[in-house]
Amino acid sequence: MLTLTTYKFKGFPSKEETAELMGLFAEHGAAEGTISHYVFADRSGGIVIAENDSAMPGYETSLTYSEHLSMETKVMLTIEEAVPAILASLA
Repeated sequence: MLTLTTYKFKGFPSKEETAELMGLFAEHGAAEGTISHYVFADRSGGIVIAENDSAMPGYETSLTYSEHLSMETKVMLTIEEAVPAILASLA
């Protein structure tokens, strides 16, 4: 299962809150199955693209960071996966 998670900071974090969040990240590392992780240049949040067989790794990650971040996750398909279904729906 390929997912795209967009996360945003809850408010604009102070230096202390940022240090706490970085401590969590140092302790827990990247989410299981992470393919890429980008942060927005305006410091408002970022995105994580991950691939896992279950939703559990993403759920566990959201529990770890939910005090600091709000998250929205979308399940994605590659274009190669999606096109046959799109074409079949047009028949």
